[in-house]
Amino acid sequence: MTKKAILASCLSTTMLIGWHGAAHAQETEAAPEAESGGIQEIVVMAQKREQNLQDVPAAVSAIGGDALEARGINETSDLMGAVPSLQISTPYGKTQPNFSLRGISVANEFSASTASPVGVYVDEVYQSFRASHGGQLYDIDRVEVLRGPQGTLYGRNTTGGAISFFTKKPGLSGDEGYFTLGYANYNTKTIEGGFDKTIIPDVLGIRVAGTVAKGGGWQYNPAQDRKVGTTDSIAGRISLRWKPTETLDINLKVYAAKDNPWGANAYAIGQLDGGRDAVGYSRFDPLQNGGSALGKNEVSADEGGKRLSSSKGVALNIALELNDNFTLTSITGYDTGKYSTSPNDCDGSPNDLCSIRFNSNSKNFNQDLRLSYSDDNIDFVGGLYYGRDKIETRNEPDFFGLLRPILLGAGVPGSSSNVAVATPDSIRVLPMFAVDPTLTPADANFCAPYTGPGTNPNGFLDARSLIALLTDIQLNNSGGGGFGGAISAACRSAGAPSFEPILGKQQFDIVRPSKAIYGDLTWKATERLTVAVGLRYTMDKVKFENGSTIIYSLDGTTPVANLIPYAFPYNANLPTMNLSEKANRLTGRANISYEFADDVMGYIQYSRGYRSGSYNGLAYQGTNQVYYIQPEKVNAYEGGLKTRFLDRRVQLNLAGFYYDYSNQQTTQVVGATTFTRSANGRVWGGEAELTVVPMDGLQFNAAFGYLNSKYKGNVVDPNDPATQFTRNVNGNPFPNAPKTTFNAGFDWDIFQKGDSKLTLRGDASYMGKYYFDAFGDYGLDPCDRAGAPGAVRPAGVAFTCGNPGYWLVNSRLTYQANDNLSVSAWVKNLTNKYYYTYGLNIDVFGLDYLNRGTPRTYGVEATFKF
Repeated sequence: MTKKAILASCLSTTMLIGWHGAAHAQETEAAPEAESGGIQEIVVMAQKREQNLQDVPAAVSAIGGDALEARGINETSDLMGAVPSLQISTPYGKTQPNFSLRGISVANEFSASTASPVGVYVDEVYQSFRASHGGQLYDIDRVEVLRGPQGTLYGRNTTGGAISFFTKKPGLSGDEGYFTLGYANYNTKTIEGGFDKTIIPDVLGIRVAGTVAKGGGWQYNPAQDRKVGTTDSIAGRISLRWKPTETLDINLKVYAAKDNPWGANAYAIGQLDGGRDAVGYSRFDPLQNGGSALGKNEVSADEGGKRLSSSKGVALNIALELNDNFTLTSITGYDTGKYSTSPNDCDGSPNDLCSIRFNSNSKNFNQDLRLSYSDDNIDFVGGLYYGRDKIETRNEPDFFGLLRPILLGAGVPGSSSNVAVATPDSIRVLPMFAVDPTLTPADANFCAPYTGPGTNPNGFLDARSLIALLTDIQLNNSGGGGFGGAISAACRSAGAPSFEPILGKQQFDIVRPSKAIYGDLTWKATERLTVAVGLRYTMDKVKFENGSTIIYSLDGTTPVANLIPYAFPYNANLPTMNLSEKANRLTGRANISYEFADDVMGYIQYSRGYRSGSYNGLAYQGTNQVYYIQPEKVNAYEGGLKTRFLDRRVQLNLAGFYYDYSNQQTTQVVGATTFTRSANGRVWGGEAELTVVPMDGLQFNAAFGYLNSKYKGNVVDPNDPATQFTRNVNGNPFPNAPKTTFNAGFDWDIFQKGDSKLTLRGDASYMGKYYFDAFGDYGLDPCDRAGAPGAVRPAGVAFTCGNPGYWLVNSRLTYQANDNLSVSAWVKNLTNKYYYTYGLNIDVFGLDYLNRGTPRTYGVEATFKF
């Protein structure tokens, strides 16, 4: 089937089976349909100029501030149930959201230095640091979500689309303000407010806004006797607007935000029999958990800590109308950010098996200068862009720390180390027992090196051999967590060093300067036919600087070896590793739209998106693991319809698409090391959005999305580490790409009398089954058990079977007493659904790392306006 045929079929299918309406957004002041009770007008800046949402020939959804409040959307994860084909996951709670649009995302990547393929913008300023994406939703004017590659007007890493937050700015027409007080379960208290002061009418004004939230945790950690998954955030901004003339509008914004909760710990599900990990622990074993299996809201973790995310910055937007046709706009932003976990417990157990401290700091500058032209037939936007972001990363991996007291207690000197297990530069062979599972510690060649076909050519231990090395499998320790005593003793008696903890310090900087020139022209060829073309030429450079990893002695006090670059013994004067690559790319779009009637518009579009290349930054064990990953490219074909009918009381928007995707950057964890790979594939699907206002005071909305993603055509190039292992993904779906998503809701004014009214909001969303990484079903059929060493890779059921689909239900009841006072009661996840949002297969530790979605929350709040 040709791409055009697939697109046509998909589009016709979505017309038959789907609906949605994300159409609660910024309203124009004089919308005639608002006066007559129809669907209100929505004004967006999706194409860098003000347009009615229904006039934008692209898949765009918008949610205004009032709708955000009505739906209780106060964190980025809440957007997932309001926009079709949007999924939001996170490796570390609210602080670092991973956005996925139409199956394009960072997948299971967990490094703060990785740029999102879905561009995030606040007041048109690009936000490169992913750890700061979660602190935007307060005092918001609207949110716009553009689905599909944005290769012309949105410049940085937008293969998946763009999400734009627009904050409220001073209105220059008087004084007004509000504050909201809230209380929720887990003793969570919130305050949000904003105050708009007009200093000189129509000329000068200031707006101050902020939010504070404090609360206890929903998860209990018995190992630390602490409630975690807490709430602890504060944010504020000051916006100054100066409009000295009718043609000059200057907006200056200063802001800061901080989120520092006790992070909820991962639900580590062991991959071995009985749900046990590599050292025999299972969260389901009563004997290992104080006499009873852990509950749904419990994780016993010895190393759980806080997760800090903070940002601050300044943004300046200057718009100058040169004459009736030309406008010059300058958008400048500078921000800094910080992210740290102290530490992250990556084994989800009371054993010191896996923990890591992540620390990243960012400095980001963005400048966009654009010229706009508009007349009756032509709209043109062209400009120059420059951006530079620098992310400094300092990580501290601490793996197999439970060995430390055992070995020290057995008399192993604290200054000792087993560098050979830690670095590929010194590993070229595997131990015999890792190759032949029939061997026991009593065999003479148990510890002898194996140099046959099983020799590891890539220089790192694979998961099965390392698990065999660490665990006393031959002595059947599945019941109690015994740890390899016979293996270590046998190898030491044969002259081999004992296996010891891997305690290191890794650092590297990622610097990404980017320059671009762009232009987008829209020509109204006839009264109903419009043609648009856009081009963008981007010049990117990616630098890996100051790369260094050192490993410490058994007691953790003395550096004993350099891993990146490699030196044994440790050399304090060894130069750091520095690499650089550049790429220049041409992207753009061609769009044809036609108005079949006054409220019926169709369009077809070709667009190309681009995401900058990257380095495999989280690799810490050797120089051969640090390599460049080529840029992503998406060629996208899309068609759609935007319609309103029945006196503008029904709005139905449809879209169908086909993507040809090259060099998708996806993550693979091998042993205790993370690798970024490149893989090719394709995606096709469709979406539908419906809004219905059958009568005044009642509105329905619904959305449906369908995705069919598939990796194809991948081969292994032995000279390119970025492509290794990608042959295994052929035929598998993309990560975070559910085939079906659906949401539906209603707003019902139950009664209204004078200034008083009672409004009920209800909504439900469905997220279909999807996989956490690119490796599909891991070779198990039927999918009814955890993986095993004989499978493609060991994995638990969550990876073997995929993350099951789930429903979430929310509701909100609001009583508006008058124009100045309203009170609401709300609930999220009404059915208390237990579901996972993120996962990693860490088979070296014999476990699946899984993050659970937030359980049921509920509360009340009161809003006062003045």
